[in-house]
Formats: sequence, C-alpha cells, structure tokens
Amino acid sequence: IGNKFIIGRVVVDSIDYILEHTPGIKFIYSSLKDVMGSFVGDKKKFNVPVWVKTNADPDVWRIGFLTQNDMSAVNLAGMIAVYLPHSYAVSGWVIVTNSDNVKPVEGMSAAAAMKFAVSGGVAGFHSDDNVFKAPE
Repeated sequence: IGNKFIIGRVVVDSIDYILEHTPGIKFIYSSLKDVMGSFVGDKKKFNVPVWVKTNADPDVWRIGFLTQNDMSAVNLAGMIAVYLPHSYAVSGWVIVTNSDNVKPVEGMSAAAAMKFAVSGGVAGFHSDDNVFKAPE
C-alpha cells in the first residue's frame, strides 16, 4: 500500500506541476485550485458565515462568508468583502459592502451555512419540517 501511495503522489504532483506551468492553463488551474482549497482541507477560508443585506426595501438578506474584514488597503474604509455562493453550483460572487449591512450568523456552523446556501435553503440548520411544501 505504501509504494502505491508514493507512486500515486508522484503522478499527482507531476500533473500539478505541469498544469501550474503551462501558459494559458496555469491561470485557470491555479484559480480553481485556490477556490477548491478554500472549501476543503487545512486552508478552509469560508469559515465566517454572515448575513448580508442586499436590498433595503423590501429587506432582502443573503447568506455569505466574510473574506476581507477591512478594505481600506484599496481605499474603501468601512467596507468589507463577502463571498455569496450560488445555489446548486460551485460558484458565487464577491460583493464589497458597508460593514453595517452585515451581521454574523448565529446558531449555525460554517459547514451548515454553506449547505444552506448551496442547497437553496432546503438543507443545513433546520429540520425537514420547516421546509416549504406546496399545497396538494
């Protein structure tokens, strides 16, 4: 088992090296690798779930993950960056908003928050009894 693991690791590392050093492919590959690393492994970065007010009238709140808690380095003092995942996809978008529009998610882990967002709100922190069911 040990030798198979070592050979497999060398093959994976070699492919990784080739993809990271191939013009045209390296940008896409390294971006995807960074995004996937943000979701899993030791480098999880989506670990601070927040509610973000995306509309004031009527109030609309979305669940997201704090990615930058200070945007003053790019001349946006008082602003923060939040990643908003899309439902049923491994994609999303980043918004920069005033910190007053964001509040922490309480009573839900980061994993449950991601599950809630990606599932379209039908999975995560609550029981199936709370999921909307259309009248028969």
